Amino acid sequence: MDYRLELIDEDTFENLINTICQKILGIGIIYFAPGKDGGKDGRFTGTAQNWPDNVNPWSGKFIIQAKHTVNPIASCSDADFQRTIKKIEIPKIKKLREKRDVDCYLLFTNRKYTGVKGDELVPIIKKATGVENVAILGVDTINNGYLNSHKDIVKQYKLNEFSIPFDFADDEIKDIILAFKEQLPIIENSLKKEVEQKKFNFNHLEKKLKNEKNKLGEDYYKEVILAKSLMEFGKIQQFLNDPKNTELKDYYFDITYELDSIIILKRGDFGPFEEILAFIYKFVCDGCQKLRGSKRHVWTFLHYMYFECSIGKKC
Repeated sequence: MDYRLELIDEDTFENLINTICQKILGIGIIYFAPGKDGGKDGRFTGTAQNWPDNVNPWSGKFIIQAKHTVNPIASCSDADFQRTIKKIEIPKIKKLREKRDVDCYLLFTNRKYTGVKGDELVPIIKKATGVENVAILGVDTINNGYLNSHKDIVKQYKLNEFSIPFDFADDEIKDIILAFKEQLPIIENSLKKEVEQKKFNFNHLEKKLKNEKNKLGEDYYKEVILAKSLMEFGKIQQFLNDPKNTELKDYYFDITYELDSIIILKRGDFGPFEEILAFIYKFVCDGCQKLRGSKRHVWTFLHYMYFECSIGKKC
């Protein structure tokens, strides 16, 4: 279950994290009042009950820090988060270390934890502060590791009100993207004329009406979909219509059916339609090594789905 933690306020998030830490560290968590936290939202001293496991638990002085964001697609790779850790949090940890107030540092955030950038931050913190036991836990760990197994916490903070099953077969769309990239050189050589024709072969008034119904920004439509993706739509059509890609075409229709149903169900949780597209893009791409060099095609396919009225309200 994906609890929409971006919809709770910062103070509630801090209390939620301290409650989770009571489960994994012990009951003796000290909560700090909201405001200037000096780099800590909670503190625990002793041997952890179950962190990182109950065989070799960490012990000493624990500092618990919670970093909340209202951005539903934020990740630990984002520049603002990286900057906050390096410029603000690390100096605070160093001061705590100088006073011998920290042996173990746990940072919880409702951002998506990305393997590459997230993993890079941990050794940076260790090296800069001298604290050996450091961990960053993202929203997936909070949801799947703790909230889904501690329904009492979910009930205490009424998180079911913010739950959203925005989950879909992202493995299938990844397979489609990779196959598309592989076949793209052949498609490009045979499609130049058709692509140029496709560029102007649609009804502007119908698309304008569709954009209004879906609340898709005019600038996004013109500067991103039309300017960057439209020229690729003919290639996608040829790719999907190729008999050798019949199975992938079935995947495509499964995905669009599933996505469209979820979007209708959860449309009220987002603002402009481009936020939904960005959410899906991040869902598919974050932490996916095999999509390196192919991520732009994810955008193109999402724009194609929208343009062809496979997702979103029809014209």
